[in-house]
Amino acid sequence: MFVENPNLPKGEVAAVAVSEDAHETIYKLNSLGINTYKIKKSDNLPEPVSSHADLQLLHLGKDILFLPDEHLFSGESDKKFKIKRIGAVLGKKYPDDVILNCKIIGNKIFLNKKTIADEILEFAYNNDMTVINVNQGYTGCSICAVHENAIITDDESIYRAAGNFLNDVLFISKGSIRLKGYGYGFIGGCCGKISSDKLAVNGRIESHDDYNKIIDFTAKHNIEIIELTDKPLTDIGGILPLTEKD
Repeated sequence: MFVENPNLPKGEVAAVAVSEDAHETIYKLNSLGINTYKIKKSDNLPEPVSSHADLQLLHLGKDILFLPDEHLFSGESDKKFKIKRIGAVLGKKYPDDVILNCKIIGNKIFLNKKTIADEILEFAYNNDMTVINVNQGYTGCSICAVHENAIITDDESIYRAAGNFLNDVLFISKGSIRLKGYGYGFIGGCCGKISSDKLAVNGRIESHDDYNKIIDFTAKHNIEIIELTDKPLTDIGGILPLTEKD
């Protein structure tokens, strides 16, 4: 059964999309009974983030995916999905690397109109989604979905905009999340929901400077944090739920 609302499974997740380089995370997810669609490296993206799911894939809900014009999954078939292609080509430099990078939360979509692919913006308007325009091009990377009316973000422009549309928004600092080749990673890039009440994080939540705020916020919304590794929090391009168990 496909996850109907992107990033927000109703039950236990059966399969996620995740970077093929996140070996320890994939092993842990598999041990939890979650299959993994491993995202292949793209020669069009910078090497450290070349297999990041949140740069190469946008789940629109149910079985619909926006993908670049190339085969995406390593060792897996994408034939079960209805694939929509974008006309633009991924590139190594900003903003060409973020043409798919946005976040769908319920009927809302957070994006930067200046950097997102035209087809995504058109899809949003055609499906009566509330488009929330922000200054951050790495929008999807910068948002952790908690539920339809609650998110965690490490970007100030998203925090300000989200406050007008969501009931509860937690703003946290940057700098505590690792990302190879960069000064820091993003909160959305190190996590993803694996059930309606479980948030998986790639590393130890205590390694974040604001871990107490994060723990209190998720507990307030009855969300349990599942640590997938015992290393510091690391951005792997997100853990994107695609299917859930019947």
